[in-house]
Amino acid sequence: MKITVNSKNIIREWPRVEQYQNSTLRYTPPKDFPAYLASKIGRPKIIRTWVTLDEVWDYRTDTYNWNYPIGVNNYVGDKKHFGYDWGSTVPLGTDFIDYLVSYSEQADEVLFNLRRYEREVTDRIVPIEKYEEVVGRVVEHYKELCPSMKYIECCNEVELNSFGGLTMEQYYPLYKATCRAVKKLNDKHNYALPLTVGGYAMSGCIGRWNIWYQFLKLLAADDSPERMIGFYSMHDYNPNIWRLLDFTNRHEEACRRLGLPDAPLFINEYGVCGCTGVPTDSLKNGSGVIAGMILSSHFKNAHVFPWCTFHNPKTQLSYTEFVDLGEGRYAPTPNGNAIIALHMLAENEVEIWENTEYRAVATAGDGKVVVLVTNPSDSPMELEAEINDLDGYSAKVKHYLCDSQKNNRVTREETDDFRPTFEGYVPVSASGTLKYKVELEPRAFMLTVIE
Repeated sequence: MKITVNSKNIIREWPRVEQYQNSTLRYTPPKDFPAYLASKIGRPKIIRTWVTLDEVWDYRTDTYNWNYPIGVNNYVGDKKHFGYDWGSTVPLGTDFIDYLVSYSEQADEVLFNLRRYEREVTDRIVPIEKYEEVVGRVVEHYKELCPSMKYIECCNEVELNSFGGLTMEQYYPLYKATCRAVKKLNDKHNYALPLTVGGYAMSGCIGRWNIWYQFLKLLAADDSPERMIGFYSMHDYNPNIWRLLDFTNRHEEACRRLGLPDAPLFINEYGVCGCTGVPTDSLKNGSGVIAGMILSSHFKNAHVFPWCTFHNPKTQLSYTEFVDLGEGRYAPTPNGNAIIALHMLAENEVEIWENTEYRAVATAGDGKVVVLVTNPSDSPMELEAEINDLDGYSAKVKHYLCDSQKNNRVTREETDDFRPTFEGYVPVSASGTLKYKVELEPRAFMLTVIE
């Protein structure tokens, strides 16, 4: 691939696509992790957090445990309680309030996902009125601890069996109950940052469009005063980045046709490969996610949240951005390096003359030109770069290559940070042009900083 960067031809301010991030309750890090995360990728604009209602509230005793130890299953042997995704949850000794507060302190706004008890309500074990009461009490309690909580997400991937296996007709009463509960809280407290409700965190992107359209039609048919549509949310795990564009275009068209508000679309789980513990899949996912996020930077009102800042390396090494080294130390995987590289881009996007199909972006600002190139394919790719308009630059160049060996924590344990793989001065021509060539392995990516 050849790219010609005209470093003084500013196109736009570069959107900070890396500022939308995920956490997890299935493998929850210690409370010092979010501060480390922010030191590496910057302060998230929105962090997606979770509460599992069956851990904070016990339907058998009608009691609350506000600071529960995350991931301890108290329902073993309870045949009335649905199994959900308990089988993939690993308790690490983190208490819920430490998790929630530590993440919220490092982000501008908090998205709070409420899940579990979907089936108990649908199966009439828990009345919908009780579900609404519990949602209200839970949100009220944790909003007091986290004033930056804004977005309440009702449930997660409910069409999947591990999250309830519901139809949209079964799901929508839960959504309405959440809206009623949140509206009462806004009216009661007059929050400085009011709460809003959205969903439904659908999996499968365009592959489940028929289910998504059913949800939109239910929203459009709901003329009750408590209906809230603060955001829409869906997920995609697929190497075809064009699915994201297809979905956002069809979603916007459907909202216009149905008369629904133009609320933000949160693609709030994103990856390009399967959920695995295979080391090579981390690089595969990281290189592909870069392309998808460069594409998403052009979306008008949609944001991508890559999955996931921290997760179980035995089962989700393909997705986790960081791993725990113990004693308060962490290290980025290739996924983490991908997000760090996006964070290192400069403030203004500048022109690349060729069509790169979202495999490259160039930026400039603060005395630097920063270029990010990814090869999300199965074949090697020769990169030939020409950077123009470098008059006044000293042309100190740093390459940060991430491939099967370099800057790859999952294949080389001594790697504990995203570090330059080349650093030196490169000649600039009399006309202000700098050139370099490099061959990128399959799935590799490289950030170049020119000062």
